[in-house]
Order: sequence, then C-alpha cells, then structure tokens
Amino acid sequence: MNTKLNFETIDMLSKGITQFAFRSGPVEEMHSKNKLTQKNMETLNKYIANRIAGLLQTVLNGDISKALKVLTFYASLSTDWNTIKPDTEEFYM
Repeated sequence: MNTKLNFETIDMLSKGITQFAFRSGPVEEMHSKNKLTQKNMETLNKYIANRIAGLLQTVLNGDISKALKVLTFYASLSTDWNTIKPDTEEFYM
C-alpha cells in the first residue's frame, strides 16, 4: 500500500473510511430491509466519501486550522449525541 498522502491514497482512505464507519454498519441492515434503495445508498456513499476526501485533502494541503474550524462547527451540532466509544475491535483481531 502506498503510505504517501496523495490523491490516490486520499481516494482509498475516503472509500475505506466510508465503508468502515458507515456502509458496513446499521445502514447496511436498513438497505437490506429495503428501507433504503440502491440509488439512496449510491447517493449516500458518494456524498460521504467525497466529504471525507475533502477533509483529507484540506489536511494534505496543510490547512489543518481550516479543517479544525469546519469540524468544530459540525461537532457543535452534535452536542446532544452520546459520548463516543472508540470501536477498535477490528484492528486487533
């Protein structure tokens, strides 16, 4: 695997993060139970992967303060969410 943070790596990481954190979770069950159409899933997958790619590209460009500013804003919209519980199980299998 290429460990350099270039466009190809950002593409792979964005898709991998989307699959890991979104697609391979409860949303897949929703999709399999026809609560989300294939078109809905394609739209969501593309949107999420592109947003993650934008974040990674911003960091790659050295604009970490811009990334933090945007993420701090979005974090402020989720103050009523439960406290996170990092899921690292798959990394240690």
